[in-house]
Order: sequence, then structure tokens, then C-alpha cells
Amino acid sequence: MPRMLLVTIATSGFLFLTGLSVTAAAAELAIEVRGVRSDTGRIYVAVHDSRNSSSFPYAEDMFAGLQQEARKGTMRFVFHDLPAGRYALSAFHDENDNAALDADALGIPHEGFGFANDPPSDNGPASFEAASVSVGDGPVTTVLTMSY
Repeated sequence: MPRMLLVTIATSGFLFLTGLSVTAAAAELAIEVRGVRSDTGRIYVAVHDSRNSSSFPYAEDMFAGLQQEARKGTMRFVFHDLPAGRYALSAFHDENDNAALDADALGIPHEGFGFANDPPSDNGPASFEAASVSVGDGPVTTVLTMSY
């Protein structure tokens, strides 16, 4: 019995680490990131699920993430096999390629950032609700515009 438990835990860990999904209903979420101002650095996109909605948009609690070399204009990111649910989306343009969103002492970003649905961000980051989209069992495409 302990051996079977160990095999189950090891298999579960492997599936988690490789990003494989074992859910029955899974979908594709495509995100168009618009307004990338330069080819310098990288664009990071994060998907946050509703279980961690109170900690949005902090990366340590993200559900999934992707990154690509920055390309001026519009870029496309696709997340595959997402379970049905509500997800908030955030992105930032790491122009100096240090894997962080640089900000001043007040937390105002020096680099580009954006949220799904393009909510106003005059008073801080968008809420989970304002930056979220619903994913069902089919493909979903949404737009996120960078602010600099």
C-alpha cells in the first residue's frame, strides 16, 4: 500500500511539473498583447485563477505563465488545456530583461504593463474581477493593451 501511494504522489508531481492537465473539460485561451513599444527585452503574461483572486496580480500566485522575446506591435500568447473557470490576466514588458517589473519607490512601474479588458489603472493595479475572462470548453481570445 505505501508503494502505491508513493507511485501516485510521484506521478502527480510529474504531471504538475510538466504542466499536463488531467481535467476532462479543458480549453485554449489566446491573448493578443497590443501596443508593445519596442523589440527590447521580454513580454511576460500571467494567468491567475479564482482560487487566488485576492493576491492578483502578484506572480507568485499565478496559475500559469508564458514569456516571449518582445516584438514591437501586437504579440500573441496561447495557453492550452485550461480547466473551465474564471481567469484574470496580466502582462508586463521587461525592457531591461531582468525578469522583474521595475517600479519607483511608490510602486509606479517604469516598464509597460497591462490587464485583460483594459481596465483603468490610475489608482493601482486592476482588480481580479476587472481583469478576468471566462473560459469554458472552447477557445477564447481576448485583448490586453500595454500601458507605458
